[in-house]
Amino acid sequence: MKTNLGSILDQDNPQKFLPASLYTDPNLLPLETKQIFRRTWLYMGDADQLFDRNNIFVTEVANTSILLIKTQENSINAYYNVCPHRASLLCPESGRHSDWKIVCPYHAWVYDLEGKLIGTPAKDRFPETFALEDYPLKSIRCQQWEKFVFICFDETAPSLEAFLGEIPKTIQGYRQPETKQLFQQNYKVNCNWKVYHDNTLCDYHVPIVHKYTLNKIQGSVRNYQHQFNRYVNLLYTPTTEQWQKDHPILDTIVSEKARYGFFTYGIFPNLHLLALPNGVLAWIRIDPLTTDTCEVNLEIYGIPNFSPLAETLREEFETFMKEDMVVTEMVQKGYESGGYEAGIANQLEDRILHQQQLIREFLV
Repeated sequence: MKTNLGSILDQDNPQKFLPASLYTDPNLLPLETKQIFRRTWLYMGDADQLFDRNNIFVTEVANTSILLIKTQENSINAYYNVCPHRASLLCPESGRHSDWKIVCPYHAWVYDLEGKLIGTPAKDRFPETFALEDYPLKSIRCQQWEKFVFICFDETAPSLEAFLGEIPKTIQGYRQPETKQLFQQNYKVNCNWKVYHDNTLCDYHVPIVHKYTLNKIQGSVRNYQHQFNRYVNLLYTPTTEQWQKDHPILDTIVSEKARYGFFTYGIFPNLHLLALPNGVLAWIRIDPLTTDTCEVNLEIYGIPNFSPLAETLREEFETFMKEDMVVTEMVQKGYESGGYEAGIANQLEDRILHQQQLIREFLV
């Protein structure tokens, strides 16, 4: 399959978009899971929100059930949700849990919150060579940036800091001790995950599709500025004069560019971060469901009594995201029609090409 796929991806013509088959082939998603999602850093969420007075969070990532465990020192470790004895899930129910140990529901092997095996029934009936310390939970790389949690299955991938490129330095000071999640919402969209991801990277459609919403913040395309790191790209736009009149600016932001600008990051493979100098941070994560459906997870963070009200932000974000859902579902139908050949890109679509080139590299 790799040889045929390499031909389809057409790496010799990087100014063209991916062909329709990359959005419609039902055999591709397992390969994407293996070659992309299990080799990159994946966003889990905010540490406080994930645990919320609990110490264990169970979720599924890249078709794999994992455990996120908060230690007594408030660090966070990640493990496969798998008992090393006979591969049973240790915690079959997703979500938050609170306990001082993990007990396998199959044979009652007991693990502490550091992933160490601390007890087994009928221990004397194992071979003499059996030792508890030889059977810890299998760990997964887990790192935080500004209390936002990421995991990575690949031990050879770069560090999270290297993966995020210029983000930590550029928007330093945006997250404050008072910052909290204002709301979170999931949406099911009838398109391939890459369609929605491409659209969120598309700076060509903003003045057309989002004329009365997002465009009011970003202003004229004459002022759009792009920046590219290895896994991250940026659209920077100066905020409009009206926006600056209507919003306070954090005094912890010292850069003039940051004080009067809107940062929109695309992060490989399926993540977007929006940052405004009024303390608003928004994560948009696109998770594959099937070949032609995805789940879009929206999280908005802000500073109470400084950033806009939660309901105001919810209305603003949901309005422009619904506009995106309409066009992405139309694009999916176009891909499925059989009448589309890979098109040529406008410079305002360079961020799409950047991420699509990474898809080419990881899949072939």
